[in-house]
Amino acid sequence: MNDEKNLVTEEEAAQYRLQYLQKFLGLSEEESRTLVAVLTQSTPKDWIQERPIRGGGTAKYVPGYRFIQKFNDAFGFLWSQEFPELIREGNEVISKGRWSLQVPGRTVTRTHSDGMVETARFDGFSVIKEQYGSAEIKRYAQNIFAKDKKGNTLKDANGKDIIRYKQGDVMDLGNDFKAASTDAMKKCGTELGMFLDVYGTRETAENAGPTDTQLQAFYKRASDISKNEEEANAWAAERLGKPLKEAKQQEVLGLVADLIDIKKEEKK
Repeated sequence: MNDEKNLVTEEEAAQYRLQYLQKFLGLSEEESRTLVAVLTQSTPKDWIQERPIRGGGTAKYVPGYRFIQKFNDAFGFLWSQEFPELIREGNEVISKGRWSLQVPGRTVTRTHSDGMVETARFDGFSVIKEQYGSAEIKRYAQNIFAKDKKGNTLKDANGKDIIRYKQGDVMDLGNDFKAASTDAMKKCGTELGMFLDVYGTRETAENAGPTDTQLQAFYKRASDISKNEEEANAWAAERLGKPLKEAKQQEVLGLVADLIDIKKEEKK
């Protein structure tokens, strides 16, 4: 049997999507079509930028403010974004993002041809998307010396140059957490169909295997709850339904967060 014959066509899927939006969001057909178009339209070329990636090469991406612009265009400033978990692990920061849209309840009244009036009440509900984002902690590549207003290097009492920031010092941890949170927000946006022509056609970080830093973080957190490497691998395989070596970066980030939560529960 050819499985492709059992797949619905794109036209059928699009029609079903419109009916779903009309039924559960209370939108008209025209409003539903507009919402889908706003979320899934092709990304303007001048919105797409490139950045270097680990291992060499570059990857295309869309800046975070464009996601915010798209959310506002689609949902009229009524959406919300939370970051309930911020984790510093080794030389990486992790942020759990939770995007949500509150759909209010509504009452629909319909009069039938025989004069009977039918009233239906739809309860309100929330649309929620959750994803983990990550960012590498940025550090100074060399010593940064203190300067006066004229740009002259300041000296200490012994005549030595005063170092303001040492090589290897963290530059701005808050900014790193912001980058990780933006990464999480973007991933939530792609779950709504945004910019898939950019993020859906290349191998992104969340689809790649875990980095050595992430695996080290995983085994360290596992050891915190008294699991050796073999036990940690078995625990991960049970959680994921596959060996840890086959896990994606996003999945390993989730495991690290789960281990931290387990440790917190043990301390209570």
